[in-house]
Amino acid sequence: MALIERISNIEFYNTPEGDVMMKELGFPAVVLSENNRPTIEYMLSIIRDRYPKAHARLMKLYSASTMNRWHYEFRVVHRFIRCNFGEYDQYNLDINKDGQFVFEEVKCPLRGECEHEGVICRPELDTQLTDREMDVLRLVASNYQTDEIAEELHISPYTVNRHRENIKAKIKVHNVGEMISYWHRNQMK
Repeated sequence: MALIERISNIEFYNTPEGDVMMKELGFPAVVLSENNRPTIEYMLSIIRDRYPKAHARLMKLYSASTMNRWHYEFRVVHRFIRCNFGEYDQYNLDINKDGQFVFEEVKCPLRGECEHEGVICRPELDTQLTDREMDVLRLVASNYQTDEIAEELHISPYTVNRHRENIKAKIKVHNVGEMISYWHRNQMK
């Protein structure tokens, strides 16, 4: 099964029956299901890497489902989407063209009293770069290409690209040129 490097131009919305619909720009909407493994695995990695508090809380909440990994991971991603991307809005995509998450105010009967608000619902982005992300950023700023970074750090090109996307999200830039400018502006060593 092929791993997805990034998803973009996606709108999610909740149905009254509790399903999550996923509509990619230019394609018909589909129900997100346990069998949509590439999307679930991608979303799970983003939640883990960029929203670690939400990830930890979701893992704890759904730990009773761990005997069936696919179901467990689906429930975690399903809940995250329902809490953060539940309204249909064709003009403001939930995952934009740059692969960035655009959270929205989801109508929820527990708004203001839910213990998960600010953790799962509208979670805080972890802007702290990991040591590995710093290594990748340093090499990007030194004009290394993906394959060269992968070889230098003994990781796969897929992993390099995942780190690059996480770095862009955490430092709020859109492309490699902006990453390099960020590196030099902040005089990182």
